[in-house]
Amino acid sequence: MIKTLVVFFLFVSLNTFSQKLYSDSAYKRVVPYNNLFDAISDTGSVIKLILKKKKLLSFPREIFNMIELEYLDLSKNKIDSIPEEIENLKNLRVLILSKNKLKKIPAELYKLKKLKILDLSSNDISKLPKGIKDLNQLEELNLWNTSVDNLPIDIDKVNTLRLVDMRGVLLSFEIQEELLETLPKVKLFLSPPCNCSF
Repeated sequence: MIKTLVVFFLFVSLNTFSQKLYSDSAYKRVVPYNNLFDAISDTGSVIKLILKKKKLLSFPREIFNMIELEYLDLSKNKIDSIPEEIENLKNLRVLILSKNKLKKIPAELYKLKKLKILDLSSNDISKLPKGIKDLNQLEELNLWNTSVDNLPIDIDKVNTLRLVDMRGVLLSFEIQEELLETLPKVKLFLSPPCNCSF
């Protein structure tokens, strides 16, 4: 198991991969909306919405009417919470909320059955709610630079999961070993273990 752990430790600059892990290749040819007002005027046709660096203090509720939305990027804002209405976005496949002020993730997020990519990196969250098994199409989970030191107990039921990034999270050798045993088929990105106890 020690050899396995060594393989997964990435002694590289965090900047190399920090925000490049999620795979959005399926949407590269989809023209995004980069302005909320433009998206609102065409609510029923919005597939890809990118509102990063817009100085948003809250999650724009107008987005919940965009029922065709598949790709949503709200990174690099100051959003501190995710409304329960997030469950309305039934077609969402990519959700990027990195570099915000989030402290809690609502369980309603797990009702996004088509979600494949979930990026919560660089937020103030310390745990994820139970029920993540309901994200039965999830492939990539980015928790880089958060305080989530323990994944939901049912994460091993997400059979589609192939990558979890937990670099920058303080984890003891024992916890890392447990993660590797729980998710043997998942590519885990971890920082070297800390000499810490929780």
